[in-house]
Amino acid sequence: MTLGVSFDGFATYGEALAFAREAAQAGAKSLWMADHLGYREPILSCLGFASAIPGVKVVPTAVSPYLRHPMPTAMQMATLAEAAPGRVALALGTGNPLFLGESGEAIEKPVAVAREFVAALRALWSGEPVTQEATRFRLRGARMMFTPREAIPLYLAPMKPQMLALAGRIADGVVLSAGLSPEFVRVSLRHTAAGAREAGRTGAPFTAAGYISFAASPNGKRAVEEVRKKLAFLLRNRFIDDALAHSGIAVDQPTIIAAMARRDYEAATRLVPDEAVEAFGVAGTVRQCCDRLQAYREAGLQELVLLLAGTLEDQRYGLAVIRELGA
Repeated sequence: MTLGVSFDGFATYGEALAFAREAAQAGAKSLWMADHLGYREPILSCLGFASAIPGVKVVPTAVSPYLRHPMPTAMQMATLAEAAPGRVALALGTGNPLFLGESGEAIEKPVAVAREFVAALRALWSGEPVTQEATRFRLRGARMMFTPREAIPLYLAPMKPQMLALAGRIADGVVLSAGLSPEFVRVSLRHTAAGAREAGRTGAPFTAAGYISFAASPNGKRAVEEVRKKLAFLLRNRFIDDALAHSGIAVDQPTIIAAMARRDYEAATRLVPDEAVEAFGVAGTVRQCCDRLQAYREAGLQELVLLLAGTLEDQRYGLAVIRELGA
């Protein structure tokens, strides 16, 4: 089982770097930095991780084409690949509707926007002049004056069927959202596989990764409470509604979103029921967590990216799971 660790940008860069070193020493093969608006910047953070920690893959995720232009993004990622050749990937996603709205953006025509952004990045990395009239940007002979020595894998971070299928058609991999049950992981990957078949890409190299809200603790109840907090932040994204509906678990998502809009994290957390923590996260003792993660692997994920919850002490305890499963 391939395991990675994700960072949400809440901790300082120095704290994140120190824990990234510990995670790599425990056996984590990849470090993923989330692009949560208003928190630490993902591409810069990944450059720091890659420069300080040999051998690990770094992945900024999920960078939104609604806030970025392909030329500076191509420049940043090519620079990152120059610093860490063969250890870089980029995940693209629409972004969270709540936070995008606060920055004056709205998600419109997401399939076209994602498809055009992927095409632009690959064209720019070729080093040839690029002309492209896209939905949200224009390239009129733009050209990179240096190029990656090898292709930078592009993943999509989709949540809806059309975007999942697009990942299968055009991307090098998919990274599924946290907050999905193993059963809904299977549903999501079926959409991706259908897109790959439609494009004649069956059998092509493709990475299926997924985020897991996670906490291991000798005290199972404490682990549950820490994962509950992670899920409250996650459920601010209205696009996870399909996963909620599929589970049949009653979750008052509109009220959670309203609480998160006013940054009332405690109120949002109280609205996440125990059944949701059990279905959508991994919480418990080391042995319980190992068993639960195996269920996600059996659902089709090749790389499990852990969103470690709790205090630094809790997170360090959770590294025992990486040591055991990575052994």
